[in-house]
Amino acid sequence: MLMTIRRIVAVLSLASVSIWAQSGELGSMRDPRAANQQTTQSGAIQPWLAVTGNYETYIDQPVTTLGSVYRSLTLSGGLSMAKAYQRTTVVLGYAGSGSDYLGRSAGIREGWSSSNVANLAVSSQVARRLTLDFTESGGAANGGFGSASAGLGAGGLGMLPSLGVSSGFLFGGGAGLGGSSGLNPLQNNLVDADYYQKMTYFSSTSVSAGILLSNRTMLNLGGSASFIRRDGRSFSDTDGVGANATLSTRFSHRFSAFVGYSFNRYKFINSIGSTSVQGGFTGFHYALSPHDEFSLSVSDGYLDSKFARTVALPPDIALLLGVSTTTTVRSNSRSYLGGSLGYNHAFQRGGFDLTCSSSIAPGNDLILMARTHGCTISLSRTLSERLSITGIGGMRRLSGLAQAGSRYDVLDGGLLFSYRIFSGVSLTAGAEYRTTQIHPSTRSTSDVSANGGLRWSPRDGVRLF
Repeated sequence: MLMTIRRIVAVLSLASVSIWAQSGELGSMRDPRAANQQTTQSGAIQPWLAVTGNYETYIDQPVTTLGSVYRSLTLSGGLSMAKAYQRTTVVLGYAGSGSDYLGRSAGIREGWSSSNVANLAVSSQVARRLTLDFTESGGAANGGFGSASAGLGAGGLGMLPSLGVSSGFLFGGGAGLGGSSGLNPLQNNLVDADYYQKMTYFSSTSVSAGILLSNRTMLNLGGSASFIRRDGRSFSDTDGVGANATLSTRFSHRFSAFVGYSFNRYKFINSIGSTSVQGGFTGFHYALSPHDEFSLSVSDGYLDSKFARTVALPPDIALLLGVSTTTTVRSNSRSYLGGSLGYNHAFQRGGFDLTCSSSIAPGNDLILMARTHGCTISLSRTLSERLSITGIGGMRRLSGLAQAGSRYDVLDGGLLFSYRIFSGVSLTAGAEYRTTQIHPSTRSTSDVSANGGLRWSPRDGVRLF
């Protein structure tokens, strides 16, 4: 069942260009003929439950906190489901968690924190040369998936506190936490780099159509919409819409190339106004071998920002007009190069993933509109019938476009272990190191954390239909 879900997710990961993929990411490239290669599978649900104890300590204690050691207990659970019909495939995922900081905690980490996130993807071949795809991702996450997130992630890299969460959340994955598909909300350019631990509500919806123009060439057209709301009427609350078109050609079973255009518009409803990002992109995907895949894309994005600014008037003019301030509208336009690179190697007992990207994103709860650069590397290995290990590390940088000189950096790395005790019960443990820097201030923090707990999930899932 797990391998079936992985194959279906691999097909759907190229099915749409959601708002997750900003300017410079791949367009939707699913071939309508792929549906003919799918076989109808009996549906099953893969549920999981986990309880994890966490210990975290700062190496250099931030001056804004009263304590440097945090202990917490996290309860989490979720499910994943994939169902392949003759022409339609449905993938559903849910993960929820609640964390309680034990003893005396300080600052933003007091009390009970909860997060709930769900994904839905539907892909259908409605005619011999036409496919339709729909994806929806959203939820309410405490701290988003950034460095202050509770329960579901940490570091802004998709790093997770325990294998109990990662294995269930990535639709039965557990091997290879990297990747940038629209089906993985842990790497989404929307709420995966938040700094403050406050509730973040978000949603992203995308629809795309694939039209097979010839035996080798197809056209994809898509649209998307998203919103972000953070507690306290944040200045970073955002509404977004987008559209894209991609023309792709499959030259052989191993090699395909594409070219396209995308447009995204973001409105910061409590702050600077609106920003438009548009541009072209081109790239290719190449299967080096049955176990190795490589992809590369390059983009040129054009950003146009229009925002309002309050200006204090000179005393004599203020006296004549009867007001002390006035509002002016400023416009800023600039072009940026971007792109992405991905490499994946699957071996008998694990996998290796490397993803790097440079693009324009709405920012996070500190920075509005940003150039984002990042790389994530992960290696998973099954050491024995009972023991598996995953290592993951990476970096992420957000450079402010609307706020000159603002920058947010995070570097993260860690190990995750899982030992199956019996049946579907496993012992999980992990350790992580993270450092963050915020400019133009001199704020810098480094901390280490460790966790351990139990996870339950039936090996073959729960057969329903």
